[in-house]
Amino acid sequence: MKSLRCPNCGTPFVRVTPHEGTVERLLSRFSVLPFRCQLCTNRFRAFYPGAKQNTQAFDRRQFKRLSASIEAQVLDERQSPFVNRITDISMAGCTLVGTGLAKGAFVELVLKPTSESDEIRIETAMVCSVHPESVGLRFLEVEQGDKQRLSQVVLGLLVSQTNPMMNV
Repeated sequence: MKSLRCPNCGTPFVRVTPHEGTVERLLSRFSVLPFRCQLCTNRFRAFYPGAKQNTQAFDRRQFKRLSASIEAQVLDERQSPFVNRITDISMAGCTLVGTGLAKGAFVELVLKPTSESDEIRIETAMVCSVHPESVGLRFLEVEQGDKQRLSQVVLGLLVSQTNPMMNV
């Protein structure tokens, strides 16, 4: 079978996502599943025979978290800026080493993926989970140029860490 690609950007880095509503549940009986592009974030449906045996139904995330080591400056109005490391990242969020941020807090992040690349500014990120040594952040507001630079970082990680057909 030909590999599945995002109809928006053409990348093979797509992932099965949870069903939204009765129509998608019904369509899944006929092997028409919802997918999410890991780069452009486009959500689409596609026919994928044999999907019942090959999907990652156990994972609710729409975006695969990729191991990384990226420097991030955290800007929070309640405390002075500090620098920490991101240990995994996707187009929708990341895990940041360290504590001191409360669940539900909103912060701004400035990512510095490599010494040669431009900074990536995440205007608003929300703390969704707090663990003893890290916090989970969801990206809420990202300007288009920064989103494109973030997708290039994610693409590099996807190419180096995974098989392009992540949905099987």
